[in-house]
Amino acid sequence: MMRIIERYDRQFEYAGVLMDVVIAYQFFSIWHHPTMDDLPQLGTLSLLMIFEFIMVHSGVFMAVMPKKISLFVLIPFYGVFAWAMNNALDDNTVMYIYLMVVFNRMRFAFSDVSIEIRNRAFYKSVMAAMMYFFMIFIFVFGADYIPKLGLTEEFIRLSGYGKDLKYEGAFVDLPHSAMAFGVFYYCGLALIEALLLKRTFAPKTSSKSITS
Repeated sequence: MMRIIERYDRQFEYAGVLMDVVIAYQFFSIWHHPTMDDLPQLGTLSLLMIFEFIMVHSGVFMAVMPKKISLFVLIPFYGVFAWAMNNALDDNTVMYIYLMVVFNRMRFAFSDVSIEIRNRAFYKSVMAAMMYFFMIFIFVFGADYIPKLGLTEEFIRLSGYGKDLKYEGAFVDLPHSAMAFGVFYYCGLALIEALLLKRTFAPKTSSKSITS
């Protein structure tokens, strides 16, 4: 009987693409037209991009590490960061969506899947990590050139954004840059996942083994 992870592999991948698009839309919505009621979510999304710095490696580790190490070392390790992150937030709505994305990435830790699926997860995670580190330099050091749209200096001043946050950093000081980063990063992630669905990552069989 085919394992559940492999049987519903396509459904998991499509769900991952959908969740990436949903998160990207959340970033764009607040970047384009924020309201005072969106302040908790603005803080949540800014922190998500910081947390993604830690989580972007998770897919690589889950794909190559033995199942026992993934279950008893990696998942608790990332769980501590998720717990700390959740304690810094007032609104858990986006956090729940993000945790679904994380679970989708980590599903390989719960089952021994085929080499083809692991190879695809490995390549996807490597490409995502490269994209993240490339984009972070653009959106942090090029923040002055990124449109602020609805996150103007006047809105930030009137809303009092940042005063009650329990963390600090570049994305707190540059909320428009954090939102733009989130839009492009998660759209790029969805594109990578969609493109990799069309490729096969089955290990190549040498001609020597075929003729023998």
